[in-house]
Amino acid sequence: MKTITFIFLFCFSAITSAQWIEQTSPVTSLLYSVSAVNDNVVWACGAGGVVLRTVDAGNTWTQTASPNSAIDFFTIQGIDALTALVGGADANTYAYKTIDGGATWTQTFSQANGFINALKAFNGFPGVYGLLGDPVGGRWTIFVSNDFGSTWDSTGLYNPAAPGEAGWNNSYFVATPGSSGWYGTNSTKVVNAFSNGTYANLPTPGLTNSYAIWGNDNSRLMTGGDNIMLYSANGGATWTNANALGTGDIAGIVGHASRWWYARGSSIYFSTDDGANWTTDYTTTGIYYHMTISLRGKYLWAVRDNGGISRYESDIPLPVELSSFTSSVNGKDVTLNWATSSELNNYGFDIERSVNFSQWTKIGFVTGSGTSSNPNSYSYTDRGLSTGKYYYRLKQTDFNGNYTYYDLNNEISIGVPSRYSLNQNYPNPFNPSTKINYEIPYDGKVSLKIYDISGKEVMTLVNDFQTAGSYSVNFSASTAKTGLSSGVYVYRLTAGDFSQSKKMILAK
Repeated sequence: MKTITFIFLFCFSAITSAQWIEQTSPVTSLLYSVSAVNDNVVWACGAGGVVLRTVDAGNTWTQTASPNSAIDFFTIQGIDALTALVGGADANTYAYKTIDGGATWTQTFSQANGFINALKAFNGFPGVYGLLGDPVGGRWTIFVSNDFGSTWDSTGLYNPAAPGEAGWNNSYFVATPGSSGWYGTNSTKVVNAFSNGTYANLPTPGLTNSYAIWGNDNSRLMTGGDNIMLYSANGGATWTNANALGTGDIAGIVGHASRWWYARGSSIYFSTDDGANWTTDYTTTGIYYHMTISLRGKYLWAVRDNGGISRYESDIPLPVELSSFTSSVNGKDVTLNWATSSELNNYGFDIERSVNFSQWTKIGFVTGSGTSSNPNSYSYTDRGLSTGKYYYRLKQTDFNGNYTYYDLNNEISIGVPSRYSLNQNYPNPFNPSTKINYEIPYDGKVSLKIYDISGKEVMTLVNDFQTAGSYSVNFSASTAKTGLSSGVYVYRLTAGDFSQSKKMILAK
């Protein structure tokens, strides 16, 4: 337990295809698993503790430091260009995590007599990942992490297993959106695991070992093993023979819409009609062990027992087609507007801002439209900015936690005010907090103080030298040294020869 042994070996020379490209791999050892974060960032792992990474769509692959060169790694999950999870085993099983592109690794999970089959984005929420392994102590190994794989918890995820039951490397699919997942077994069934911790056994007549499983949506699934491949149009409730071509183990399945690919022996096969008809798409040397598809773009990836890595460029539509991304400035406020021509599995958009184009801060979130073939428009306003230059980008995330960045092409400049001004606080009335905005056209000493209606000072908000620009200050009545009661208060701005006061109302 637990390498799949292929009986049928082929020694063909690579057949040239216009869409399949062989990558230059730094290793010749067996590669068990591949995980595409997006079109550019892909991770792979294999025998002898090997971990590989590319950040330029496979133009160059590098071998990272090994988490543990004494064991084989059977499954990998890329999170971004620097972060990945990998699982391997000897007599026991282990999971490791890197946050620096594979330069260093931290062990985050171990289990005696276990075997990790898959590490996957879990339950459709960014940052949440699942760990699936063979049964230990009469129960399937199922853990969840809410911190990108740093810690794991199995509370509420109990699924008993019959004696001798086991799963298979990478045979785990998470639905899109991720309300549930499916994993393969060696006992003539696949298991449907729901997000609420319940499970359903789905028989696979004629197929004992489900080495690979994939779904193009919540309903359409394919699973294959050492003899046949099955297709389901109803989430695995019933199956039909997909009449797969070739011989040997079916080691990987991917797809999109009505299109499907599977790897078997030395070849990859392709269907455009949900498996009704298949063609041989590509044949090379070595035996394929796994394949994946970039949810962020157009590439498929497949890995082999001789270190080979194949890449396929398809015309799969992007999950989110961004048709425009523009900005407008009104005083101290920046409004971002963007539109999509279509969306697939779109969870939403984080809005991020930077002042140096290297350090980014999340400032807001706008919910996406899920799956839509119609144009959709979005808007977000960043208010009360200080004088300076700003950059913006969108982080679009799907329900499986995959994401893509879209940069605003232009720099935003908030200029120096032409005059002194003190704005009315907002909200007003308030309880307990409100915001006060003001502008100063020259550098100098600035004072902003709060007084009660009798003229007694109750708090100093600003008493400092400030450069010319626009400022925003938060005032909370709960932070005053003495508790403030409901009533009218006065705030006064003094800067240079300028002084102005305005009233505000605390309503508890």
